[in-house]
Amino acid sequence: MQWIIHYDIVAFAMIVVVLVVYLTYNHLNTLSNRVYKWLLVVSLLSVFTDVASAYASSYLTLDFIVLNYVINILHFLVQNFVPCLYCLFAYSMVYENINIGSKWFAVIFLPYIFNVVLILSTPISGACFEIDSAGVYHRGIGQIFTYLIAIYYIVLSCIIVLKNMKLLGLAQRLSVLLYSSDCIILALIQFFFPQYLLHEIGIAFAMFFIYISMQNPLEYIDVQIGIYNRNLFKKTIESKIFKKEDFAIVCLQVDGLSYINEKFGLNNGNILLKQIATFLCKFSRNNEVYRISNRQLALVYMKKPDFNILCNEIISRFEKPFSFSNRNVNVNLWAYLCCIKSSKDIASINDTFDIIDYSLNEARQSKKNSIVFASTDILEKRRREQEITQAISSAIANSSLDVYFQPIFSLAENRYTKMEALVRLIDKGIGLIPPDEFIPIAEKNGDILAIGEIVLEKVCSFIEQYHPEDYGIKVIHINLSVVQCMQENINIRLLNIIDKYRIPHGLIDFEITESTADNTSENLDRIMHDFNKKGIHFSLDDYGTGYSNQANLMRYPYHIVKIDKSLVWACDDNPKALISLKHTIAMIKDLNMKVLAEGVDNKHHVELLKEIGCDFLQGYYFSRPLAISELMNVIKDNKIKGDI
Repeated sequence: MQWIIHYDIVAFAMIVVVLVVYLTYNHLNTLSNRVYKWLLVVSLLSVFTDVASAYASSYLTLDFIVLNYVINILHFLVQNFVPCLYCLFAYSMVYENINIGSKWFAVIFLPYIFNVVLILSTPISGACFEIDSAGVYHRGIGQIFTYLIAIYYIVLSCIIVLKNMKLLGLAQRLSVLLYSSDCIILALIQFFFPQYLLHEIGIAFAMFFIYISMQNPLEYIDVQIGIYNRNLFKKTIESKIFKKEDFAIVCLQVDGLSYINEKFGLNNGNILLKQIATFLCKFSRNNEVYRISNRQLALVYMKKPDFNILCNEIISRFEKPFSFSNRNVNVNLWAYLCCIKSSKDIASINDTFDIIDYSLNEARQSKKNSIVFASTDILEKRRREQEITQAISSAIANSSLDVYFQPIFSLAENRYTKMEALVRLIDKGIGLIPPDEFIPIAEKNGDILAIGEIVLEKVCSFIEQYHPEDYGIKVIHINLSVVQCMQENINIRLLNIIDKYRIPHGLIDFEITESTADNTSENLDRIMHDFNKKGIHFSLDDYGTGYSNQANLMRYPYHIVKIDKSLVWACDDNPKALISLKHTIAMIKDLNMKVLAEGVDNKHHVELLKEIGCDFLQGYYFSRPLAISELMNVIKDNKIKGDI
């Protein structure tokens, strides 16, 4: 029979190209990568021996019958090893880091061992083929068994993939489907038209597709600094989570690169990152260092390292300057580290990234070159923030935020003359969410703009409906956040709401904190000027917390300065705090501003603050924040919770 070997020649060329390209790059030392490399080699040998066996069967005379048998037996051994190896490759895609146990070894290799025995017995039994006295090649009945075993491997590969669909990507599933369909279709064609050697070209296409879709190292390499990228990090962690393997992560965030990139160029920034990556590689046996964001590098461990030694070595390196290889320049960078010691409570790759981001954010809040050991508390904190974010969105959409009012007592008039509007968020699932928890989240995601307008709407609606000014309330204080004060048209938006309800402008007083004033100074000047022209005043909130800037008091036209409760409470047992408070109040009054003290919780506070010149008092001694249903009775009758 004359064999048509053109397809084998194409297959040989394709597999050679893929093998050469594959060997050009470094690859992770994983089971799937090792099996794929051997699959390429064996596939190449299969094509070569297929051509050799076709030549031997067509042209070798009886004088070379032994050589003919040897070549054909070798081809059968190699060709039938390909589906066995492919089945092992399918196994390795799922069980990447697990050694093959005796059970799987038997399932994968025993059928091939049976094939080997069948093939090697062929010269005596004629099981797979026979060369007659005229030197003509004939198929043996045993070839049916080799086909059945090949089908067994194809079916087993599909079962492995189908049982682990969630773990495998689309490309991995397609590669198994491609190989399986190729083998079945081309084997059937070759069975009925034996002169066409098509089986090997099908294998070649499968190897090529696998390389492009799964083995291409550039898919998993960060080409800028030459280490593994976020894609491979995700794949690695997802695999470990799916298999319930414990692992540890050390993640490093490099700060200071923005200045380097701006001053010396992005290329030099990458040179520094490459230096850092090379340094980190010495802490990983297989150089498994991943770049998971522009400034974040990660090490993944199966066995937990000594975190203290590792982190201290990394921090020590960052306490020394880095230098450019192409410039005589030394620069300083600093590092923040988070360590995930155990992964048992991590349910997804998103959990992993959340823990890393939250841990590094906490590290950045402390000091340069600091370390945070991540815990499930951080994950719970992240989940809590997501729940609150959803609760805020729902409350805004439904306008279901509540506004409570805390009465403010005037010592001069001996009654309530002001109130502070305080937003409350009550979610059906979570319950009451404290303002100091949801306000920072709303500021971070921008929802504070909508919250501020809803609060003002509800305050104006309350004034329109209940007319608190008829009961002595002259001003209602409303908080403005730093994010609101950054908006160019905030004054127009807020004035439109006030005017829509025809509220006297003097009834509204906006409170801002010192940090708001510091961060929005240019815009705040304009906003305050516009509001003051309309008769709307401003108060400075939380004065006395942290570093209080007196220049702030002199720059802006505040009507009232609110003394923070911490300064009031400090006077209980600290004479120096009392002296400081006296001078603070005197200074504010000399600047022609009124003084309001918060945190007034007992009669002693009232007497003390009255004696040192406070104008207004606010606190639980007088009243807690109240819903409208309770509020009106309190301000109508001037009810005081304590006993003056």
